[in-house]
Amino acid sequence: MPAPFVNLLCGYRGGRPNTSDAGTEGSVKLGKLFFEAMGIPTDAAVPEEREGQTVGNLMASLLSADLESVLKKKAPHLIVEPEKSFPEFEQFTHLGAVRELRSDLAKEVAQAVNELEKYSARAGLDEEVLSKVGVHLNKIREQIELTDQRRRELLNLVGEESLLKLDVTVSRELPDSAGEATHHRHLVAGFSLKWTLRTDRAQDCRSQGAKMAALRRGRMPHFAAVTMEPRPSMLALLGRGSGDVDCVYHLHLPALSDAIDEYCSGTKHKATLAMRDNFRRLLDQRRVRDYSELRSYVATL
Repeated sequence: MPAPFVNLLCGYRGGRPNTSDAGTEGSVKLGKLFFEAMGIPTDAAVPEEREGQTVGNLMASLLSADLESVLKKKAPHLIVEPEKSFPEFEQFTHLGAVRELRSDLAKEVAQAVNELEKYSARAGLDEEVLSKVGVHLNKIREQIELTDQRRRELLNLVGEESLLKLDVTVSRELPDSAGEATHHRHLVAGFSLKWTLRTDRAQDCRSQGAKMAALRRGRMPHFAAVTMEPRPSMLALLGRGSGDVDCVYHLHLPALSDAIDEYCSGTKHKATLAMRDNFRRLLDQRRVRDYSELRSYVATL
């Protein structure tokens, strides 16, 4: 079953579907067959031109709303949110530690020293005692500056792990010992949304998944890509990884299957037939799955 919102994201620009690589004839032909199978009229405008948003942003908001509607009925304890960073979830809170240490902690200590100096001046101490207090406070300031400089040098050596934000997350609250919700939630699923794929975009997803697995402290969330990419070669580039991505969910797999069969019908061209075989292997190996499986999966979390 396709995503219920998918037709809202499709349109033509310059006579070419917005899922196609405009510079590749075969991609445009497959894209037109794809949209024809979906029932997209050739005069449909690209959504971003109608709504003033990118297709990617619209995709994220519509997918989030769809998952929310599913979870409201099946799993109301789960929370769906777009654009969340990893340190906001309990398995990855440690990734924010370096960033917190980079904040100007010395500023607060220096302010406390200044307040103590002002208090000493108002306390009616004799000049000799006040002078000695001033000497000690200046030594404290020097140590604060030296310590802060050393802290920054060490932080620069440590570096900081960077992870792209997850486009859509599904999480649940974690109660503390008193039963109250804690600040951080447990990430149960995260999704990288790619309307279409390029080589660098596919690598982004796989790199993100590999880092999630390596850096997590606790259970690995379900991590998958969601796309509308019609080209089997690009789907294979992402789906045939070494486990960095659990699977690829496609927004309209039935129409894509029909389009690829139509594209390859009546030809004996080896490269074209290999494209169809490649696609079928992706389906048989469950590396590419229907969007309905995504909806079913989150309902069981």
